Amino acid sequence: MDYAMAGGQTLIYYINAYTTLISAVLGVCFSIGAVIAETETSRRNALYMFARSLALMCAAVIPICRNAPTILFVATMAMLIVQIVDCIIGIVIKSKMRTVGPFIMAVCHVVCLLLSI
Repeated sequence: MDYAMAGGQTLIYYINAYTTLISAVLGVCFSIGAVIAETETSRRNALYMFARSLALMCAAVIPICRNAPTILFVATMAMLIVQIVDCIIGIVIKSKMRTVGPFIMAVCHVVCLLLSI
């Protein structure tokens, strides 16, 4: 592999890694917002959402800290699934913001995955 290709692949790797990390951080932020805003049973559910979001964010940090293409692929796929499900939920509850935001992030994840192949 020549140097230009290696540099291009490195750029794509980090674009993918940071896109995945941003997506995961947004998930943590939204879950923290839900924990703060909700009460009783809803708050307990928000705490479970926070725990899962935090775990995904921790997984998304690993490819930034060390070259880990397999972990990056898995973390990106996990975030893609989360964003698709969030988009579907947004459609069901008829919320434009909760539909469009996750849809845009899902498209970003798909593009990153396709560029990484």
